[in-house]
Amino acid sequence: MSSATPNPYNWKFALISQTYLIVISIVLGFYPKYFLEAFLSYFIVIMAITFSMTYRSNPMLRDRKLMMEAANSNVLFEEKNANELVMKDEEYQKEYMQFAKKNMMMLFSYLIYIVVLFFVYGYVSKFATSQVDPYYRLAVYLIYFEIIYLFGFFVYRRLFKPSMMSTMAPLSYKVTEKGIIGSGGMSIFLHAKHLLSSTISVNREKKYVEIDSKEAKYPYKIRLYAKDLDKLLDMIERVKRLELKRQSSQTS
Repeated sequence: MSSATPNPYNWKFALISQTYLIVISIVLGFYPKYFLEAFLSYFIVIMAITFSMTYRSNPMLRDRKLMMEAANSNVLFEEKNANELVMKDEEYQKEYMQFAKKNMMMLFSYLIYIVVLFFVYGYVSKFATSQVDPYYRLAVYLIYFEIIYLFGFFVYRRLFKPSMMSTMAPLSYKVTEKGIIGSGGMSIFLHAKHLLSSTISVNREKKYVEIDSKEAKYPYKIRLYAKDLDKLLDMIERVKRLELKRQSSQTS
């Protein structure tokens, strides 16, 4: 599933990155033998922050207990292969191809970007280490890292920012008593308690039920294609009734 991806250029992330860039520049300028330790600490901190941001923004991680609850409850309806119906939806296929093309271009551009960074760093490092004055070396590295950071910000906004589809259509899925679990290309889930606050629409011509879960803080719509649309709708309504009954019994 594509989900909300943390922005590496929000103010908190940017503040930490800027602090470490200054620290690494100081290390390279005055204590180059400790560069590896400084770089590893930067990598560990950035990865920890990235994981924390991803954990909070990705429902597959953030709400994994709810996902397991939905996955382990009794199955009411199952669509094992919705591929034929998905392929017939030309509008959805067009959006999917644009999504795939953009992300392939992003990956290719990112690889080129990394290669260029290492190539340029070799020249910068050679020039900086040839300088006797440590303050001069500090200035060289600081300017280099700041240029790279600003360039990275521009590139991220224009090329690398991961895209996500506004609608997720799993090729196989299950409707259980506690929610919806999808797989087959796009892993999604929606717990019954979030289903209650979602908007449901039906397209009988293309044979799908679309669940808009944005009000439940899920940044995507779920589109369930089914050969038996009426049975699917009945089971979704049953899940909602069961959840309402559970909630009322807990409050009484």
